[in-house]
Amino acid sequence: MPTIQKIEFPFDCNIINHNFYDYDPLLSFSKTTSLQYLSEDLFQCTFPEENIVIDLGWYGNIANNKGEFKLYMIQNENWEIPLKVFQSKSLKEIKSTLQKILEYYSRN
Repeated sequence: MPTIQKIEFPFDCNIINHNFYDYDPLLSFSKTTSLQYLSEDLFQCTFPEENIVIDLGWYGNIANNKGEFKLYMIQNENWEIPLKVFQSKSLKEIKSTLQKILEYYSRN
């Protein structure tokens, strides 16, 4: 059974949503499990001082396992033009990218 991802959060990070599980559809795809653990709303946090939103979701067709994780960095609520977008089919890679972003903002 998938468990929630263990992520180190900086003290100034406000967690809005954390439904990011260690389920990897590339390694063990199940339509039922994917429907339960993958969505466009996996994780979101803010860094109010920098006016940054970090938003993670899974985008694609769950039924045939065609999709990927997308990690958005949004500044000043400008969702139309993200500061940066990271994409990966790999759960491990997107988690590593998320952790690096959080570490960067915890140092600044």
